[in-house]
Amino acid sequence: MAEPAEAHPPLGLAVEAEKQLAAAVQFICEREQVSRLNFISHSWGSMPVGRFAERHPSFIDRWVLFAPITWREKTRYLARPDAGAWRLVSAEDQWQRFVEDVPAQQPPVLRRELFDEWAAGYLATDPRSADRNPPAVQIPSGPTVEILRAWQGELAYDPSLVQAPVAIVRGSWDGLVTDADAAWLFNAFSRAPVKRDIKISGATHLMHLELMRAALWQESIAFLRAENTGAIMVNQDSRTASIPGYNPGAKEIARSPISMEDWEKMKQSALFTDEDVIYLRLSYEVLKDQAEDLVKVWRGIILSHPHLRTYDENPHTGELDKAYAAAVGKRFTQWVIDTAKADYNQQWLDYQYEIGLRHHRTKKNKTDGGHTTEHIRARDLIAFAAAIVAPMKPYLAKGGDPSEIVNRMYDAWWKSMILQVTLWSQPYMKDGDF
Repeated sequence: MAEPAEAHPPLGLAVEAEKQLAAAVQFICEREQVSRLNFISHSWGSMPVGRFAERHPSFIDRWVLFAPITWREKTRYLARPDAGAWRLVSAEDQWQRFVEDVPAQQPPVLRRELFDEWAAGYLATDPRSADRNPPAVQIPSGPTVEILRAWQGELAYDPSLVQAPVAIVRGSWDGLVTDADAAWLFNAFSRAPVKRDIKISGATHLMHLELMRAALWQESIAFLRAENTGAIMVNQDSRTASIPGYNPGAKEIARSPISMEDWEKMKQSALFTDEDVIYLRLSYEVLKDQAEDLVKVWRGIILSHPHLRTYDENPHTGELDKAYAAAVGKRFTQWVIDTAKADYNQQWLDYQYEIGLRHHRTKKNKTDGGHTTEHIRARDLIAFAAAIVAPMKPYLAKGGDPSEIVNRMYDAWWKSMILQVTLWSQPYMKDGDF
């Protein structure tokens, strides 16, 4: 790096980085006494991880590929696929990377003042950056060269040899990872037992530094925790174990009359997409500590309307069944968390059917031994869905997210609420009508 760039071939190619990665993996496994690791790579970083995955499949548990560079059919490019050992990248060069893929009519995904703060740290990584005009960081040219080689038909690893579960996560405005690129890579991972392709709206190739970074975190963490594979789990955390009557997956929970395939079609009917799932999961961090407050708002609406309050009252005495109301309130609070997590599997689907049964005369009062009106009318069950979502926007805004993200979370909650109240309505329908 201290010698002229043209004096040496590109530095930092995947074959070199793979050796460094292998040394790091060996150290971590020995230090932590584990045999497998999860991996997250960005952009060109998928190439050394891919090479490592080919040669050491037993070390990889799961792999998230954020904005991975993929193979493209050989075409003609202005830049050559070979270069010297290193090149210079200024702060302004980086700024252009941040703005070039954002559509002209869209608001910026990163404020300039925040970028300037980041740029100062970037320049500080090279002690000699200030000696150059303009100030710039000296970086190995290997990654850039291998990106160009990939786009001329020469990818540094073979995806078909990867045996681990993989998730491709990318931004909708990523000019370096197009839909065609993601589709090719998804299909090329022919031996991966689990595959996901996740596109997050309003984000570019540098999403980890942009407004939608929280969505990137949520989706990556969910995949690495295997929360999206349909595995059945009972009492997933200590909080739910202490909620009376909250028992997804228990043997006494009835099987939903509709299948997961039916559920997918219902989502299509409601225009509920993977993007809505992402925004629901973004709302989890905002709402998890406000769930009880939201339930208090909803309970207040119920108690302020006599025709709704009657569902919590003893029909013989007209008195509120406080024990029943408290038990239902705890499960209502957990329902907020479950909705925001948006983890859909057969267990979740069955529990939605159970919720419907507990509103219907089939199971009303039975879970808690309540002494209330034995049946909630369908018209009140369905209409109250609006009262649940309508007051939520101020709570969603407390996370400090930009208004456009708050609005998208709010829209996702509306769609989810409509879908769930539809599922709850199953016991009210005549056989064959649902």
